[in-house]
Amino acid sequence: MNAPHTDLRVVKTQRAIANALIGLLDEKPFEKIQVQEIIEKALINRTTFYRYYSGKSDLAGKLIKQVKADYQALLKKRFESDNLVRFMQTVGNRLLENRRLVLALWKINTPRHHLYADMHAMLKQAFTAHARKVKSADKDRDYQAAVFATIALESHRYAFERGEVLKIPQVFDEWAEMVEILKAVQAG
Repeated sequence: MNAPHTDLRVVKTQRAIANALIGLLDEKPFEKIQVQEIIEKALINRTTFYRYYSGKSDLAGKLIKQVKADYQALLKKRFESDNLVRFMQTVGNRLLENRRLVLALWKINTPRHHLYADMHAMLKQAFTAHARKVKSADKDRDYQAAVFATIALESHRYAFERGEVLKIPQVFDEWAEMVEILKAVQAG
């Protein structure tokens, strides 16, 4: 969101604007938020807001673009890592640093802005690429990729909403226990 040598006042102003949007998303849907509300909550004037953003959609788009770029970089590192648990813990910790922003942006689901769906698609793609490397490439992994992406993102959402850190080994144990419970129902 910020250039490396951006003026500290610019950084603070953009952070105030982002925090205003986050706060408003806690109160109401994105579609009902007005630029004037963002301006008032950020304690800035209209000229200042429009110096950085053409509107609320531009603001949301820039925030989403940064989160997606960071997430994509993390996913790329996964395939350079040989330790899945360590990688997933790193991703969880990194997302937790920005949990309020991520949770707020996940609430936006418009034709133009849909971070949750984008992250889901990125996870599916990463899983599929990884599966091709470790298993035979002749099987369609779309179902597994979709389920993995859903469970991974919902695990993060669950923890973020509670302000908790996901403990990845424990998460894997929970996933395995869910399968055991389902198998027990099937057997009984």
